[in-house]
Amino acid sequence: MGEMKSAFERAMERAEKMGTLSAEQMRQRRMAELAPVGQAAAQRYLEHGHEPLLREEIEKHSGEEKGIVLGAALATLVEAVSLTDNVFTERALKGILALIDEDKAVEATACIEQMALLLQKFNDELERKFQHEKEAIEKAEMELLHRLRISGSAVGPMNMTASEAWGAMYHDFSKSFSEDLQMLKAKLIEKLAV
Repeated sequence: MGEMKSAFERAMERAEKMGTLSAEQMRQRRMAELAPVGQAAAQRYLEHGHEPLLREEIEKHSGEEKGIVLGAALATLVEAVSLTDNVFTERALKGILALIDEDKAVEATACIEQMALLLQKFNDELERKFQHEKEAIEKAEMELLHRLRISGSAVGPMNMTASEAWGAMYHDFSKSFSEDLQMLKAKLIEKLAV
């Protein structure tokens, strides 16, 4: 009978087991607490563009904490790279370069250069496509307005980028570039893994 435990003793044992987190649970909890710190630092950097402030935010932490904050900041910066917002994209790429270690710099820089070339190619080809399609789209839009009996001073300058025809062409045109950019972003994240 000495081996039988009271209900209180069993409840205390269960409480102790529940109160103790495994090493993996502790790591996940730390990541959940610190990842938003890195994300917020990267978002602030994207707004103001001051690299020293970004590095200062990351350097406030050390050890495992720093790794988590840095990883979250880098992931946020990589995610900010896009085909449509050149200012944030340029800022994000500069921020990544400002944060990476020397041992990862060569591989990451090569990936960033590939991204920059892709973005440049996209912008150049988009401009050519815009100029090539502009006249045809404007003509089609004017014909539509004419059929609707809208003409003369009621018709102002054409905003091509707001046209549905241009939107459909842009979507089709940018699809392959978006896919290539996503692959490069995944490759960069892999190279930056802390």
